[in-house]
Amino acid sequence: MLMKGKCVVRGMNFHAFHGAMEVERELGQMFSVDAALSMEMTLADASPSVNTDVRGSEIYEVTKNVMMGTKFNSHTSLALAIAKDLFARFKHVTDAEVSIGRRQLFIAGDVREILAIVSCVRSDFEKKG
Repeated sequence: MLMKGKCVVRGMNFHAFHGAMEVERELGQMFSVDAALSMEMTLADASPSVNTDVRGSEIYEVTKNVMMGTKFNSHTSLALAIAKDLFARFKHVTDAEVSIGRRQLFIAGDVREILAIVSCVRSDFEKKG
């Protein structure tokens, strides 16, 4: 019997330099990233000796490397790049959802937060034919 397991890391905070506006890319802003990785599991995985190999500290490191690397114009593209690198690191992960929130908004209005969310499966990143 197959089941789904999930490892979620919430509230990874970074001061980074992403955005379409020059001011966002020059001054930077605070981003909060959540990542949820799913994997298939069986009852055998309930054994104390089984290691599912998805560690929150490694999710953080993968996320940090993308966040602090290349500047992205699109926050959705940034979330997708994080998901892609998480799939590359964790070979048995089947699904990923990455959410990037930002509160330091350069919007002339009362907006609490903007979120970019991507949900994808491993096959989205596999080469077809």
